[in-house]
Amino acid sequence: MNRLSFSRTQILILASVWLTFLLSFVMRLSWASVMPILNEALHFTAKMGAQHISAFYFGYALTVLPGGILADKIGYRRTILFSLIGMAAVTALMSTITDYNMAWGLRFLLGVMSGPVQASCLSAIGDHFGPNQRGAAVGIFMSCTSFGITTVNLYAPYVATHYGWQTAFLATAILPLVVLVLCYFTVRKPSAEVLAQREAEASEAAAKLGVGQTSLVENLKHIVSNRNIRCLAIAGFFATGTTWGVTQWANLYMVKQLGVTAIYAGQVMSVFGTAALIAKPTIGILSDILPIKKNHLAALVMFLFAPALILFASTANPNMLFVTGPILGIGAFMHSALTNALVVQSAAPHLRGTTAGFVNLFNQIGALLAPLLLGNVLVMTGSYQMSLMSIAIAPIIGACALFFIRLK
Repeated sequence: MNRLSFSRTQILILASVWLTFLLSFVMRLSWASVMPILNEALHFTAKMGAQHISAFYFGYALTVLPGGILADKIGYRRTILFSLIGMAAVTALMSTITDYNMAWGLRFLLGVMSGPVQASCLSAIGDHFGPNQRGAAVGIFMSCTSFGITTVNLYAPYVATHYGWQTAFLATAILPLVVLVLCYFTVRKPSAEVLAQREAEASEAAAKLGVGQTSLVENLKHIVSNRNIRCLAIAGFFATGTTWGVTQWANLYMVKQLGVTAIYAGQVMSVFGTAALIAKPTIGILSDILPIKKNHLAALVMFLFAPALILFASTANPNMLFVTGPILGIGAFMHSALTNALVVQSAAPHLRGTTAGFVNLFNQIGALLAPLLLGNVLVMTGSYQMSLMSIAIAPIIGACALFFIRLK
């Protein structure tokens, strides 16, 4: 099969999972995009608003692994449809928020509903795309994470300003229902051949363990014992944690350290996101074409994240941010296309969802801890620049872990 030639079925599958994952980002970012308006309307402090952002990630981190297990148990199609319905319902309920506790609870529940999405979508890609197509497919798939930042900011603040924050949440809640209809007709069960292959591999795994059917605990033991998966979890912990730590702190750094306006910083981050959007499918396609192992290419890309971050943190001239910002966007996000393709390639076909959830759990732990590290360094040094530079070592550690992966 031509590695860069996708069939009609593959294109529909990829479009459906791309839109599904995109909406999971639109859902999570919808709060931040209208937070200034919402905080004023409900008399929330800035700290309270930030705690509502954390509430989502807490719920999300708790369900990425169970969500992957669920995708393997009941199928990624049902899991995707369930998540879309759940995200729509919770986002609609957010239009009724009246106090802090209600807002925190709904944000947490939204994270729970979003948790299974990535693992389910990667499992679908693993079933419908060949080994020499997955780099391109996952690269295109992961581009939606950057596009989500642009999408939600195009409409949510405008709707909230002119029609109220409640209407902004209701409008956002409609989007998953539209994609739900698309996924219902396009995301189908794997072919009989793929199902037979998965059944055979599951039986083989059970036979090796000397049992009639592998249990959840045995499946998790199988995943943990896989060196490739352990290395990907370590790399994700350090690199993905740094990616989201930097993304959340970059605006603050530019405003506080360099004295630019919030609008100026937002413009830089828009270019940052656009560069990342282009970089992910590009490196994914190249990984399928170039005669280099995906883990070696991923390690190189992840290693380059560190000098890109140091270059950005060393920028003294605000005008140069429009040069160093896109470079940082490429360095911060390009590795995710390759590492997620490696997750699909390293997982047993009948455990793709569980494996993706396992690795994503470490990604989310890193994403939760990175801002805490940045904050502690800021307290000790009083410098936003030193905070950003201190975390540059993390992707280098992640890159080293990728060299221990052994691909067939």
